[in-house]
Amino acid sequence: MSNEKVARFNKQHHVIGLKQTLKALNRDQVTSLIIAEDVEIYLMTRVLSQINHKHMPVSFFKSQKALGEYVGINVSATIVALLK
Repeated sequence: MSNEKVARFNKQHHVIGLKQTLKALNRDQVTSLIIAEDVEIYLMTRVLSQINHKHMPVSFFKSQKALGEYVGINVSATIVALLK
């Protein structure tokens, strides 16, 4: 992830995790997604199907553990949704 995206992320509101991301997608509050590269694809099927027809930017992070640390939690994170 570029330094520009990191700086922009620190200023935005976000939700962490699959359930919270799905809720935010249903409310049409998501502007972009960050997904860990080592996530099982079957876990992401619902998210990917919801954003299939939307032109939403998706970034990938190297691992779930690294994504969790990046967003400031002490556990792994599969997905982070940046909110409007």
